[in-house]
Amino acid sequence: MNDKNSIQDFIPMTDEQKFFFDLRGWLLLPSVLNAEEIDVMKAEVYSGAKNSYEGLQSLLDHPSIVGILNELLTEQPFAKEECYGFRCEGSFTTIRKPGWNTKDRSDGGMPHVVRPPQQANAMRYQVAGKKIFSGLTRVVWELEEVKAGQGGTSFLSGSHKAHFNYGGPNPYAPNIGGSPWEESMRAAMEDYSCPAGSVVIFTESLVHAANDWTNPDNPRCAVFNCYNSIWAQWHKLNLSHEIIEAMPPKRRSLFRGTWAIGGGPNGNREYSLENRSL
Repeated sequence: MNDKNSIQDFIPMTDEQKFFFDLRGWLLLPSVLNAEEIDVMKAEVYSGAKNSYEGLQSLLDHPSIVGILNELLTEQPFAKEECYGFRCEGSFTTIRKPGWNTKDRSDGGMPHVVRPPQQANAMRYQVAGKKIFSGLTRVVWELEEVKAGQGGTSFLSGSHKAHFNYGGPNPYAPNIGGSPWEESMRAAMEDYSCPAGSVVIFTESLVHAANDWTNPDNPRCAVFNCYNSIWAQWHKLNLSHEIIEAMPPKRRSLFRGTWAIGGGPNGNREYSLENRSL
């Protein structure tokens, strides 16, 4: 990938991808990374380098996802040659060895969303004027093979457009806890199989869940990146200024402050210590 990150250096989202993302709320792009890239990135994750990005930062604006994120989060006037029209809110890595259990998570693997999609809020999934706005969007890079039914992320496809409550006692709860329909919803959830080097993209308005890793052949080794519009923020940034400052200029723009209008004739385009999301 060219670190100059030209605005042309991406693969546009296809009409087929738009159709299925709008229908299901998630996409799988298999075998995006080559074997050499996978080896470098796995080595970094397995070495415990949680936030260094030395070998992982190219995933932040990989050509295979930029065109999709443009469609989901960007209005064209804000996508420039020198900056992206969307932001990255942060990232984390995970290693789940065979036998890993969802009891290790604070949510216990309860299917959840960022906010209930039937509520009006800045993070919800919307479509207007033939334009998708996905609010908070998650991109998961799978660096080891994932086998369906053995521990990948699962999705209640279509739930990102739900207009009715999940049936639980609290209509504002961002999960399905307490719903008398929990068993039925879990049974309806889908997951995926993919080779190492694949990427999964989903809206956080979609009911989704972590699962016990029962694949006996390899751990789950993955990088989770989260994106949002340039004027909304959910997560507190978890990267240091030093890490971001070492990135190419356009990649740094993913972490600029959360605002869009003002700041002179050029608007908000450049990252700096004084103009960074917090």
